[in-house]
Amino acid sequence: MENSVNRQQMQIDGERDAQSDTNKLLWFFVGLALNVVGILIAYIYQQAPPATRTFEKTQEYIVFYTEKYKSTSRNIQVKFAVIGFLVVLALMFTLILIYIAFMFIMYSEFSDLREYVG
Repeated sequence: MENSVNRQQMQIDGERDAQSDTNKLLWFFVGLALNVVGILIAYIYQQAPPATRTFEKTQEYIVFYTEKYKSTSRNIQVKFAVIGFLVVLALMFTLILIYIAFMFIMYSEFSDLREYVG
């Protein structure tokens, strides 16, 4: 029982530290600028915890802490890269709709002008 409590605490520590260390704004802009490539980079890149966090800890602590730290930071990185990518998609969709509306207005005005002249 004590061992499972220690493992849970190690994982809680790793998750907490990864949440505070991962630069969410950076990964948002990676997704915004690099699109799908940015999402792939966010998924592939594994941020290791600072060595000072595992200094003078047991090997078991280092393994469980590092595993949880890396998985949590990867999840955060991918989440914010996807959000950045979705913002790009939303902007592109909006611009396409504006372009279509503009073309429709221009075409209807041109048709009205042709009827007036002809």
